[in-house]
Amino acid sequence: MHLKIPRLYDSHTHFLATGEFSKRKSLKSLQSADEISTLEFSQADQRGDFYLGFGWDESAWSVKPHKNILDKHFPGKAIYLPRQDGHTAWASSKALELLGVQSETGILSEDVHLKAWDSLPDYSDEQYEKHLLNATAIYNQAGFTHVRDMSGTEKLWQVLQSMVDKKNLTLAVEENFTCHNLQDFETALKAAQYCKAHQNAQMRSQGVKVFFDGSLGSETALLSEPYGADPTRGKGRVSWSLEDLEVVLKRTWKEKLEVSVHVIGDEAVHQIVSLARKISAQGAVGRLNLEHAQMVRPDTLKMMKPLHVRAYMQPCHWWSDRVWIKEKLRPLYAHAFPWENLRGIGVPLFWGCDSPIEPSSFWANINAVKESAKDGIKAFKGDAMACHSHPDETFAPSFTVFDDQTEKLEEVNFLGQKII
Repeated sequence: MHLKIPRLYDSHTHFLATGEFSKRKSLKSLQSADEISTLEFSQADQRGDFYLGFGWDESAWSVKPHKNILDKHFPGKAIYLPRQDGHTAWASSKALELLGVQSETGILSEDVHLKAWDSLPDYSDEQYEKHLLNATAIYNQAGFTHVRDMSGTEKLWQVLQSMVDKKNLTLAVEENFTCHNLQDFETALKAAQYCKAHQNAQMRSQGVKVFFDGSLGSETALLSEPYGADPTRGKGRVSWSLEDLEVVLKRTWKEKLEVSVHVIGDEAVHQIVSLARKISAQGAVGRLNLEHAQMVRPDTLKMMKPLHVRAYMQPCHWWSDRVWIKEKLRPLYAHAFPWENLRGIGVPLFWGCDSPIEPSSFWANINAVKESAKDGIKAFKGDAMACHSHPDETFAPSFTVFDDQTEKLEEVNFLGQKII
């Protein structure tokens, strides 16, 4: 049978990185840090003086990553390699030197890594467009006509605008502008405001995005209990003070823009929801988007009900996380992947893939929601297809057709034209 989906929506992506990393060195097959010696970095992997790769996962490695290993095999080269979850990077001594970052190990996490990444040499306009065209093709070939980007900049917006003018952007794009601390905030807010004033039929500006906690893979997502059975592993960490985030929420909401907060751990979600409740009681009201919301406790759910909350979730993470998630979370596993509990209290849900962290795939999410119920995740009783459809029927009318037996993509129709 044919499955026709209007405005097929990947609601959480990193647009530019998707296009860039599709052409960079993949590190997903490495079984040990020493295996990095089997790779050759070429001009195709360069960004300025830096050589980039992506996707390593040290969780099963006997030899862990360290800057000395990169220095040994690539002497004098500035190597910068984000981990598969995008929250940690492995850097050589030369890369650290050029970035002005001190690290005994070369392993940079969370805000240190994210700020370092933003400090890498910028692209030329031609490189921007090349990466964005790559990403557009990736999303279209997966069936998507609408994407919500979580890594927006004013420069990125301008390149996308030029692509619209040249009619080679076959996507509708929502942009969110990231800030890593309060010093970055005004720049992000001004970019969101500028782009809001320059929207078009294919491009919309939503608001500001912040990273509050980290990831489960790097054990930096903030939990209410320690990771695993060893209390020395800690409970994770946060990158913002609640006082600074209060400024962000109040200022952004005052400008009628949305705030999107990266929250994965149960305690991270609880603290952000508590903060939103506090601010709302003071009369400041606005849209709060919970990005990932991978763990939510029952007491937090109760606090969400009067808030203007949406949850942007990535069921496909279950496929990767299921290997270790029960060991890491132990009793907190009961609160993992809470899409049914969120639906039950009326929180609007939207599925995304977090590309390039996970491949952009409608079926990976749909099947994860089904299969995870066999592994103790509460079965989703809502319309999973609707979670992948952009809710605004007036925003770039388009549709996608799959064969729902074979999952084969049959057609992508964007703005009245068949593009696949």
